[in-house]
Parts: sequence; structure tokens; C-alpha cells
Amino acid sequence: MSLAKGFFTVSGLTIVSRVFGILREAVMTHFLGASIEMDAFTTAFKFPCFFRKFFAEGGFQSIFVPYYADFHSVGKSDEAREFSSSIFSLVFWVVGLLTATIMIFAREFTILMAPGFTAHADKLELATDFVRIIILSVAFISLSTIYSGILVTCKLFFQFAMCPILVNCILVTSLLLFQDTFSAGNRASYGVLASGIFQFFYMYAYVKRLQLPGPTITRIRMTQEVKSFLKKLTPVLAGAGVAQVNVLTGLVYASFLPTGCVTYLHCADRFVQLPLALFGISMGIVLLPEISERIARKQESDTRCIQEKSLLFTMRLTLPSVVGLVALSVHLISLIYGHGRFPETAVISTAKVLQVAALGLPAYVASKIASSILFAQKDASTPIRAAVMSIIANVVLGGIFIVPLAELGLALANSIAGVINVFVMCRKMKMSWKANKATVITLVKILVASLVMWIATQSIDACYERTGMLSEISAMSTIFSGGLVVYIASLYLLGDAEMKKIIAHGLTKLRKI
Repeated sequence: MSLAKGFFTVSGLTIVSRVFGILREAVMTHFLGASIEMDAFTTAFKFPCFFRKFFAEGGFQSIFVPYYADFHSVGKSDEAREFSSSIFSLVFWVVGLLTATIMIFAREFTILMAPGFTAHADKLELATDFVRIIILSVAFISLSTIYSGILVTCKLFFQFAMCPILVNCILVTSLLLFQDTFSAGNRASYGVLASGIFQFFYMYAYVKRLQLPGPTITRIRMTQEVKSFLKKLTPVLAGAGVAQVNVLTGLVYASFLPTGCVTYLHCADRFVQLPLALFGISMGIVLLPEISERIARKQESDTRCIQEKSLLFTMRLTLPSVVGLVALSVHLISLIYGHGRFPETAVISTAKVLQVAALGLPAYVASKIASSILFAQKDASTPIRAAVMSIIANVVLGGIFIVPLAELGLALANSIAGVINVFVMCRKMKMSWKANKATVITLVKILVASLVMWIATQSIDACYERTGMLSEISAMSTIFSGGLVVYIASLYLLGDAEMKKIIAHGLTKLRKI
């Protein structure tokens, strides 16, 4: 499967998944609003999010795929099964013990994540109850990552990317059912648990059905490959843990702010995560097996070419996305969240957070690509060093900005930390890959086209008066389509080779029709 085909497979299905994710958030805020219960659930929901970052988008899968590929690419099915079984068994016991510990000491872990909740007994108790329900999903999510890693290694991106769509369907359904029996927070928490269980059995069923060399619970065999894997994994997981401290830092600080601020940050982050997942995470997932395979075959020139193309490809999509999120922030938040128990003041506050958080999006996307490249090269030290630098910046800047800017300060600190993270990784990558003059010129063209798009969106937005949902949809559609046309035209007029190629290809197709 080509790089572009794999990317569009993952990102296309990710769009559908994120649409369902936004629908889930819309239903949730409709029932919960910016309330104590919503703040409590958002805090408890961080646990499966943390583990998903560790295992799926974080370090574990990034190390597992290259090692598993070493066996799979040369047809060593028995060795691949033995290796994955040892890793699966290790994860089973470690995560199982950790899950049981968190269940027993749920209150203490909740206080650790949100110390400000100690001043609000009802919020703390709700969050603790939700943690005890949600934490059970962590074991299933963690174990399913090994199966998903096998699918990614085999370049079965469609099967892999379909799972989040179905998971979000389960979460939405859980919010709509049993309204007379459970509170909205409890329904959402049980939905997370059900989705975690489903995710595991979905991945397991696909690997089994396709007769891939999948894992089973067995005695942990400390082979040379397993020892090497664990040696690489330890610093990588530590780096992923350090990276998650960035998220935890924001939650700790936000827990001391008035009720609703945790929700504002969470809701704004959902929109930032959409392009991040589409461009950064999707490209990272596709890049990992591609680069791992070429490194194994010592095809260095191909590796550098893929790195350069992936960066430019994602930046062509990411920079205009930043403009779109900033320009449409009020429209988006009002349309998705501005109903039920989510008042106008909450809409404005969330939109402001989104505008600030979106500024860090290019750095977030670039860091996903950079880390995938480094992991494929089995370089675990650079990502962890970058993560340490970014967490220090986030802690310090968050403490400085929170006093004058409240939740906006936390979003700004996180964006700056993201820039520092990717800067450190890119400095190391210069040793194996240097951006040439043509790459720099192309990036400048993309930036200029994005600025022209910004001017166009502001001009269109000034012509609209928001008087209801229909006017919001009309304004958003016009701003989006108008901005997109201006961006594409600007890139074309600036002489962007890739955009010219795309337009020429499209015109050729039209002539044939």
C-alpha cells in the first residue's frame, strides 16, 4: 500500500470517527453542560486517555511495530507469534496489577490528578466514582494495542481505523440509553467501559479471522528480541509518561480554577485533536511501518524522501486548519456545544481557549511525524529528551500564565511546550535529514497562502450576523468554502508544484468525463 493511500485510508476513517466523537461531546454537553458532573467525568476520562497515549499513539506501539516487522517482513510467523505472546503476557500482568491498584486507591489517584477538587467534596466524590468505573477499560484498551500493532505492521489500515468509529457509536448510544436509571455522568462512564471491552474483542477477532500470527497468554520468554524490545521500551514509555505530564499539568492547574474551566479546556481540545489525528497521528501511523521497512532494507535515500514528502504534505493541510479553527471558533463551539445546559458564556470561553490552543497545532502535528521517524530508527532517547524539555516549559509557563490569563494561560503554555518538543526532535533529525532550499521555500508558500486565507475568512465573517443555528451553519459553510478556495488559489498562484499537479490531474479527469 502506498504512503498516500495508507494516509487517506486512516485519515478518511478518522474523519468519520472524529465526527462521531464530536457528536458524542455534543450529546454529553447537552446533558451535563459546564457543570460539576462534567468536570468530574472529564477528570476521570483522563485515565483511559493516558493509557491510549502510552500504548497506541505513544511509545509502546511505536516500538512494537518495528520489532514485529523484523519477523513479519521475512516470513517468520512462529517467531512473530512467540514474540507478540511474550509481550502480550507481560502487558496483561503489569496493566492488570496497575488497574487493580487504581481501583483500590481511586480517591487518592483522583486527588493526585485534580488536587483542587479537595475544596469541593461533591466534585471529588463524583470523580472518584467515575474513576472506579472507567479504569476497568484500561486493561482492555492496553491489550488491544498489541493486536492493532499487528494490523498496522501488515498495513491493514482500514481494519485498524474502523475501530474508533464503532467505539464512538457505543459511547453515543450509552449517553442516550437508560436516562431514567443512571445520571449522565454514570452513563458516559459505563459507555467508556463498554467501548474498551469492545475494542479488545474487535481487534482480536480481526487478527484471528485473517490468520495473522497473533499473541496468546503464555509464559514470558525472555528471548534476545524481547530483552532488546524492553530495553528500548523503558525510555520510550518514560518519554510518553513525561509527555502526558503536560496534559496532567493542565488538569492540575485547571482544578483550582472555577467550575467549568476543566470543561472549557476539554471541549476546545476535542477540536484541536481532530486535525491532529487526521494529519499528525494518521501520518505517523502510516510512516512507522514504511520507514521501518526501508531502514531494515538500508534504503536511506527513500527514507529521506518519505520524510520530506510527509512533512510538506501534512503542513499543506495543517496550517489552513489552524486558520479555520481560529476563524470558525465561535461558530463551531456554538453549533456543537451551545445548547442544553451549555450557556452562551461557556461558548465564548471555550472559543477563546480553542483560538489559543489551535496555534500549537502545527507543532503537535510535526512532533507526531518526527517521533515516528525517530522511533522507526529505534532512537528512543531523543523523543524522551524533547518531552522532558517541553514538560519543564509547560509547568513553568503554566504557573506564570494561569494568574493573569486563567484557562487561556494553560492553553498558551501547552502550545509553547509543543513547539519546544518538536524543536528538540528536529535538531537531532538534522544529522540524518537536512531540509533543502526547495523544502523551505515550499513551507513559506504554504504559510503565505494560509495568511491570505485568514484575511479572506475574516472578511467573509464580518458580513454575517449570527441569529440562530441556521445562520451559524450558513456562516460556517460560507467561511469554510470561501477560505478553502482562496487557499487553493493562493498556493496555485504562488507556484506550489504539488498543488499544480493536483489541479492538473483534476482537470484531466474532468476532460475525460
